[in-house]
Amino acid sequence: MRKYLNFIKENPMGFLATTDKNGKPRVRGFGIMITEDNKIFFGTSNKRRTFSQLKVNPYAEWIAKSKKSSTLRVSGDVVIEKDMQIKLNTIENSPVIKNLYAGREDEFEMFYLENVEYDWFEMKMTIPIKEKRSS
Repeated sequence: MRKYLNFIKENPMGFLATTDKNGKPRVRGFGIMITEDNKIFFGTSNKRRTFSQLKVNPYAEWIAKSKKSSTLRVSGDVVIEKDMQIKLNTIENSPVIKNLYAGREDEFEMFYLENVEYDWFEMKMTIPIKEKRSS
C-alpha cells in the first residue's frame, strides 16, 4: 500500500473516469490529494458535470503515469464528504483550491474512494509487471 501512496504523492496529476447519463465514459485531467490518514481525496465544483455524474453512478477510476512510464489505476466507490470543516481546511491549505474556491466554499465538493482497488503496471525492458491489490 505504501508503494501506491508514494506513487500518488509523486504523481498527483492524472485522469479521472466517470460515466455520463448514457453510460458513456468521460475522462478528464484531475489532481488527487492524500490525507494524513491515507485517505485519497478529490475536489470539484458541485456545478460541474463530474459531480453530477458521480451522484448518479458513484464509482470512479483515476489513473496516473510516472516519468518512467509506470502507471497506477485507483478505483472504488465514491463517497461525498459532508464535513464542511474538512472542505474549509482543504481550501485554506491548498493554494490551487484556495484560488479556485475562496469565497465560493458552498460550491466546493470533496469525495473519496472506499473499497479501493489499486492496479499497478510497470514497463520494464523485459516484460510488463502487473499487480492488482484491494485495500
